[in-house]
Amino acid sequence: MNQADLTARCLDAALSVILEKETELAYLDSVAGDGDHGAGMARGFRAVVASGAGSSTAGEVLAKAGMAFSNAAGGSSGALVGMYLMTLGMNLSGEITRAAQLHTALLKAQEAVMKLGKSQAGDKTLLDTLVPFTTAYGEAASAGASLTAAWLSALGAARAGMESTRDMISKRGRSAVLKERSLGTQDPGATSVYYVLQAAGDVLQSHCPQ
Repeated sequence: MNQADLTARCLDAALSVILEKETELAYLDSVAGDGDHGAGMARGFRAVVASGAGSSTAGEVLAKAGMAFSNAAGGSSGALVGMYLMTLGMNLSGEITRAAQLHTALLKAQEAVMKLGKSQAGDKTLLDTLVPFTTAYGEAASAGASLTAAWLSALGAARAGMESTRDMISKRGRSAVLKERSLGTQDPGATSVYYVLQAAGDVLQSHCPQ
């Protein structure tokens, strides 16, 4: 399986898990938001899956996916996740042969989300999953791990970051207005991003050597 097809398979898996978790994501968002996060993520990933035909590299698949997600999902999550996917794709060219290549692109995508959302880890956003994931992935890549092994090893940090949002008060988005009301509930964006990363990891583990 070439890398474009593998990336498309990861995005297919992301859609499947988002559809499975849509009700949970809606509940998490309803605590301090308007409850539409699950529906928006589902719209976005449906458009992503429909956008993949004709791409010859992983970078092309992801860049097209980001544009499709932004156009379909709506809201802040549409803009942020779409920007993440698009920036990730734009920073990947040709065949990915080393885990470090992907780490560079992950950092660029993370930086783009920080800039667009004017946020950072600790603000109770999707960055509380992305930042620890990217950091742990980079550490594993630097130690010589393969792309798949680095990705799988970073999922533990991503999950811990996601779970840490339960103890945070939101500082960004609609839920920030409600302050303490968001305390005790996991951030929906951090949660959906973790599910997407986990789904991609499952595909990598099934199709790529460690």
